[in-house]
Amino acid sequence: MSSTRWLHRQLNDPYVSLAKKQGYRSRATFKLIEMDSKFSIFKKGQYVLDLGSSPGGWSQFAAQRVSHNNNNPVFAVDIQNMDAIPNVIFIQCDIINDIELLSDKFHNKKFDVILSDMAPKACGNKQVDHANIINLCEISLDIVVRFTRENGVFITKILQGEYEKEFYQSMKTYFQSVKYFKPKASRKDSSEMYLVGLGFKKDSQDIKTIES
Repeated sequence: MSSTRWLHRQLNDPYVSLAKKQGYRSRATFKLIEMDSKFSIFKKGQYVLDLGSSPGGWSQFAAQRVSHNNNNPVFAVDIQNMDAIPNVIFIQCDIINDIELLSDKFHNKKFDVILSDMAPKACGNKQVDHANIINLCEISLDIVVRFTRENGVFITKILQGEYEKEFYQSMKTYFQSVKYFKPKASRKDSSEMYLVGLGFKKDSQDIKTIES
């Protein structure tokens, strides 16, 4: 997309205007707000991990929803830098190569909710972009299996395509229920959707260990 077309779309996007008005860092925040309204994701006192967090819209909203007396900060992870957010601990690293670093930072913590709005830089080839985002989804799922509490929730962005159903089935191995959801805040011309895994199965951690 040319810079002129991008600027025109941004200026005419009601969610961009609404994000600025309400003090959110990105329009993507409203996607998470919709999913929280639909699936009752967040509760006070929960521990949340946000993968691919920059610029911080999801971390910002999650912290507002779960923070209780500043005792349970949201953990946010991204390869890019992210400006500080109240009640959010930011870890700058590459989740593909630095999972042991994350383990050290988490201090054996288990999370109630793990979020991933990650997407690789688009190359313009829909099949390649789809394969690349599914790869990120699989990496995120590995982290979920390792660090999620029983009955926890996992939300991840996907692009519709060849490997979508296969990944959906992988998620069903680990969650009692897996739902597709396309927020109203997602652009209509985008193949973007979200998978929402509800009710993480504690026993599925043993399955992953055996597979490894």
